[in-house]
Amino acid sequence: MLRYFTAFVFIFCLPFIARGQPVVEVLAGADQKLLAYLASTQSLQADFLHEQISSGGRPQRFSGQMALARPGQFRWEIKKPYSQLQLIQGSRFLLYDPDLNQLTERTIDEALDATPAGLLLSSGPKARALIEQRFELANLPDRDGLQWVRLSPKSKREVSKALLEVGMNEAGELASFFMQDAMGRQSRVLLSNRQRNTSLPKSLFEFNPPEGTERLRQ
Repeated sequence: MLRYFTAFVFIFCLPFIARGQPVVEVLAGADQKLLAYLASTQSLQADFLHEQISSGGRPQRFSGQMALARPGQFRWEIKKPYSQLQLIQGSRFLLYDPDLNQLTERTIDEALDATPAGLLLSSGPKARALIEQRFELANLPDRDGLQWVRLSPKSKREVSKALLEVGMNEAGELASFFMQDAMGRQSRVLLSNRQRNTSLPKSLFEFNPPEGTERLRQ
């Protein structure tokens, strides 16, 4: 089965290009909301709607559930239109496709930092220092009822020509992400039913593949 690659994590494999939007210089804007939110986040669980749009304009939508727990635990589970599970366990990334009966594993590098997953994994008391070390932050005009901040990586690596935009709601909660890659492909993520700083079971971030699963190492 040919599938659109939907990884919330692996989107870091593609370089991003900047969008032509004016930067808004304001105090205590979306940038400060984002930093305060990440600094006070220990865990997060939410439903997501993920829309990818190809360079030709063809949309494809995915929905499922995500979870985050400090330190270094992340889960992204697609439930529709098919099943797929992505896990981050410290420096390990796992991608399980039940239809293909495959488990792919790879070691994560610093390119993860420029992704939504990497941003969320920076949560905790040191979030402000980590984010300001990795990104230039610029507030953007409000859109879709949210305040937006652009995060442009400071890294000079080719893979880090990334652009990431984050939408914060009036309550100071992280509600949406926007990404665009060098091939013109856009990706939008909307988080709903958010639950923050609740106790999450360790089993949520563990995975034992069924017997007979093909294992791939990249």
